[in-house]
Amino acid sequence: MWPGFNHTPGPGPAYEDWYSPVYGMHTPGEGIKAGWHGVGPVVDPDRRSFLPEPVQLAALQDYARTWLPGVDADSFEAISCTYTTTPDEDFILDRIGPIVIGAGFSGHGFKFTPVVGRILADLATGTRPAPQIFSAAR
Repeated sequence: MWPGFNHTPGPGPAYEDWYSPVYGMHTPGEGIKAGWHGVGPVVDPDRRSFLPEPVQLAALQDYARTWLPGVDADSFEAISCTYTTTPDEDFILDRIGPIVIGAGFSGHGFKFTPVVGRILADLATGTRPAPQIFSAAR
């Protein structure tokens, strides 16, 4: 059983082939999902190819060989993940006139579903404004 993990590269040659921090988690019945965070081309979600980037995939296999004991780095299913992000990786939760905005969840917004839902509900009903950190104007 593997826990979910985030692995940030450190200094030195052991990390020179890394594209970004790595995230991962156990997917029951499938194995360990691991991937680079926030890399790859900017794409139109309606026109993307779903193909992995070959050089990044090879580097991720090397990562698995080094850092994921017991994982067979040569037996995998390549999956291309797409998600929205903001430059600072903070969410946008705001109201502009009658429009409520929830965006930029940077691949980890699902972990905050209860609080994001509460903030968006408050914005929709006019109960209270969103915290400034989530402002679309930032």
